[in-house]
Amino acid sequence: MKLLVAEHDPEKMRRLAELLKNNGHEVIRATSCQTALTQLRRYRADLVLMDVQLPATGGYVCTRKICALAHERFIPVLLTVAAGESITLDAFLDCGAVDFMDESIDPHLLLAKLSGYERMSDIHAQIERHQLRTHHEVQLARHMFQTFIDRSPTDIPAIKHWILAAGHFSGDLLVYERTPANELHILMGDFTGHGLTAAIGALPTTDIFFTMSQKGFGISEIAAEINRKLYSLLPTGKFCAGILARFSPQHQQLEVWSGGHPPVLLLGEAHQVVGEICASQFPLGIVNAESFDAATQIVDLSVVAQVLLCSDGLLEAQNAHGELFGERHFREALDNPQHKEMHLMEKLKRGLVHFLDGMEPHDDVSILTLTLNPCKATAS
Repeated sequence: MKLLVAEHDPEKMRRLAELLKNNGHEVIRATSCQTALTQLRRYRADLVLMDVQLPATGGYVCTRKICALAHERFIPVLLTVAAGESITLDAFLDCGAVDFMDESIDPHLLLAKLSGYERMSDIHAQIERHQLRTHHEVQLARHMFQTFIDRSPTDIPAIKHWILAAGHFSGDLLVYERTPANELHILMGDFTGHGLTAAIGALPTTDIFFTMSQKGFGISEIAAEINRKLYSLLPTGKFCAGILARFSPQHQQLEVWSGGHPPVLLLGEAHQVVGEICASQFPLGIVNAESFDAATQIVDLSVVAQVLLCSDGLLEAQNAHGELFGERHFREALDNPQHKEMHLMEKLKRGLVHFLDGMEPHDDVSILTLTLNPCKATAS
């Protein structure tokens, strides 16, 4: 091991260095806290032996500085205490040291402690290597995943959407596509769980959605094909609560297939709820093709200004006090007089971010708004 010895007494330093070198360790010397910090920046020490009575700063303060300098790297600090001096427990716990021993130092005890910390350092090094490898794999997988998912057209001003992931990957899926008849297909899916295990199901689902939408298939046919694929691929207990919607600008109609998903909300000019489309089928991937219900609901949009789709992660978001965002905070976000001229999407985003107050959501949050008249995106 490479050991940094911070000791102000030359004779104790000599004895310690001789003992450690004779047992195969490399010794880096420091007689003050400033020297110890400089040596740590220059060399990658595996452990620090710290004299509690180090001049100027003292061993406790210097240990705190070492722990701050190390950041996420594990550098155990072993305090040495003068004979007869009682260590202050609060100071020991606060400074970040891992252990302490009498400065007279029994060689057998010291070497036994070092052997234990060497094994601990090896374990931490393995964890660091694993974390770095995992980080690179996650970055690559995220890039490939986003490349595959981000295929929705970017020139549709009527649509705004936002996803707040609870992990590296979102288990929510949100895509849309034009059809040959110049209608708009929208898919919002919420796979069980979150993170990579939930996101995997999004790949075949997305491929089916885009391919069939571009070929002019209806949403009932797309829903049936996605269900067939997920039923064959996903293990028992895994499924996708989903909404498939078709918007026809020519006829001002909205056709919806909904399975296990929160209602689609139909909003008026003042963002008041004028109607909703509730889920009427099982989520995708639960029942086989013969039992699947592909029936859709069609609604007239003549009195509707905006359509809102959101995953259950929005209403079920919890703050630090365990309070749910729920209907009350949802309504407050829409009715906030300070945000009167904001777009519906921006109102909900600001309301949720303020509610969470820096906390990460425990579940993925997805929101999509469809403005029927893009020129009137804010409340009147």
